[in-house]
Amino acid sequence: MKRVWTLVLALVLALSLAACGATETTTPSSGAEPQEKTTIKMGSGGTYADMIEKLGELVADQGYTVELVLFDSNSGPADACSVGDIDAFIYNHEPWLMQYNEDNGTDFVVTSPLYYGRTALYSVKYDSLDALPDGATIAIPNDSTNMENTLLFLQDLGLLTLGEKTEAFYTILDVAENPKNIQFVETEISYTARSIEDCDAVVCTGQQIMDAGMDPNNFIAENESKKDYPIGLTVHETEADSAWVKALDEALHSEEYQTWFNETYQGTLVLY
Repeated sequence: MKRVWTLVLALVLALSLAACGATETTTPSSGAEPQEKTTIKMGSGGTYADMIEKLGELVADQGYTVELVLFDSNSGPADACSVGDIDAFIYNHEPWLMQYNEDNGTDFVVTSPLYYGRTALYSVKYDSLDALPDGATIAIPNDSTNMENTLLFLQDLGLLTLGEKTEAFYTILDVAENPKNIQFVETEISYTARSIEDCDAVVCTGQQIMDAGMDPNNFIAENESKKDYPIGLTVHETEADSAWVKALDEALHSEEYQTWFNETYQGTLVLY
């Protein structure tokens, strides 16, 4: 029941932040002392909730209580942490976080790389690139860093050719050649896998495919460049030297945690 109420509160928070539009964010000043605490509010999405709960178990004997706060949008944890409603999160990859910092004046850092999410081109209708029909619909993430990475991936597969960037990141407006006349369906990344029945193919993580009840290893092609998109414990830079942050980071890299991680995610998330 506690977890359900936490999810409800997180959803209310996400809606409140969206309604405020461009909310001014505040972060600790660069000269502030790290804040020590024993109760730690950590954000994540439902897909990755188990890793936060396991982390809480491992640091409990050191006197720490980890409270899980769930979000249903890609920016939800970062938005909440930027205004002090949660203390840390494990959710977004480092390039996305760097862009978020630039856009919002925040100072998020990944304490150390933990894992990357295997990403691939999936379809329940076709089993090869050649089988994709003319005019095929492909669902792709709509945020800037993941859209660029996805378009570069599709270019590597020979499905399209990109021209010069018209903005800081590649968008579908930069597709110069599209021999299959692919129609792109832009989706919030948390929901991309859910489009697989409605589209001819999707580009998303293997974990999302497994959560949808499908085989994450049954893909058309894998995006190998995702190894350069590390995910890990994310905190404000001014908190990085706090005792509680170091305790969490050590637990994440412990043999017990990493053995549990591999057994739980079955290769859809890959430890560094």
